Amino acid sequence: MTLRLMLADDHTIFREALSLFLESQDDMQVVTEVADGHDVLQGFARSRPDVVCMDINMRGLSGIEATRRLLREHAGARVIGLSAHVDLSRVADMLQAGALGYVAKGCVGSELLQAIRVVGRGQIYLSPELGVKSVAELANYTTPLALSAPST
Repeated sequence: MTLRLMLADDHTIFREALSLFLESQDDMQVVTEVADGHDVLQGFARSRPDVVCMDINMRGLSGIEATRRLLREHAGARVIGLSAHVDLSRVADMLQAGALGYVAKGCVGSELLQAIRVVGRGQIYLSPELGVKSVAELANYTTPLALSAPST
């Protein structure tokens, strides 16, 4: 089975390089790319990917808020958060928004491939770089804003 992917990242060079890398996999196909959190909903509706790789820190609408909105409209969407920084509060907020996984951009490679395959099955994937073993451990890092946000 080929996993259909959406890439959402405002850094063009990173997004294009990631697309080339993922397209080299026999079981993955990048079906759409967006550079802005505002374009995530339209891109998702148009392409219906199996997994969305979402930059947490995009200009305009953050990946956290884009994930929250995406899951509000498409409850079955599967999202992996990506970030250049390991900030446990941002990771916790991303998971609170509904993401099923997180990978540090510095670990992109075989780890991201594993995360895509795990999240593609509807399971949770947390980068070992986080130093946490479960989503429950991240609960202490969630910001009050994320806790008060409407559930999806």
